Amino acid sequence: MLALSGAKSNPKPFSQWMGKLDIRIKVLTMFVLSLSLIFLKNPVGLAFLGVLSTICLFSLGKYRLMGIIYLILVITWMLSQGFTMLLGLFVPAMKEQTVLQTIIPFLRMWPLINMALTVALSMEIGGALIALKKMRLPRLIYLPVMVALRFIPGFINDMKQLRDCLLIRGISLNLLALISHPNRTLRLLVVPMVIRALRLADELAIAAELKRVGYGEGLKTEKARLRWCDSTFFVAAMLALVVAWNIPGYEVESGMMSSINKPQTQGHMESGQQ
Repeated sequence: MLALSGAKSNPKPFSQWMGKLDIRIKVLTMFVLSLSLIFLKNPVGLAFLGVLSTICLFSLGKYRLMGIIYLILVITWMLSQGFTMLLGLFVPAMKEQTVLQTIIPFLRMWPLINMALTVALSMEIGGALIALKKMRLPRLIYLPVMVALRFIPGFINDMKQLRDCLLIRGISLNLLALISHPNRTLRLLVVPMVIRALRLADELAIAAELKRVGYGEGLKTEKARLRWCDSTFFVAAMLALVVAWNIPGYEVESGMMSSINKPQTQGHMESGQQ
């Protein structure tokens, strides 16, 4: 039943260097990275963080998953670019929206998605729970973190099972077939995907609730201790953030409001001069 629901953890040993790092270091690095991405506006610095985070995810060997995620990001950016051009026909201020302004949000999503996948796919659920408990965090914080991180590998496992079911029925899953038959894609892929995601979310919520009332308190694992490789990774990650903030370049404002407010500001300046 656990295998069918996707709640089973990955039985393969993590031989990659990323999987051997302490979960606390990886979660703390992801937290600091997410805060930095909110305020960083230099596209060169964002691209630098994206390349480094891609190396971390690449070390896990999830090449097919990386290709699918990056393809979705590219398609989403192309759609946003198309809608921006369409809005430019009705909102004159949107014509000043440059390509860099539309790509900045995706440059921020790139390293964050890489790091979230790296943490979720390289953790062992029992050891991660014990390690986060040692941080003396309230359950209100570490249980939602564990549920969110555990959702990713469970959802990927469900998608693999859904793909196998469709292949058994002789249904192709290539990009051309998905685009040329949107009704079939919605009925056979999107709807089961949503149903499986909701079911997995319910299972993880029940598991979190059971742990809250004391279920699994007697779980015994070896003590999680920080090693020199953990400290080295965290220091290297902080240095990478410092380098990203100090890379020469220029800040780019993203979003539709930056283009709309710009002509208004220039109009106020011209009226003041008159």
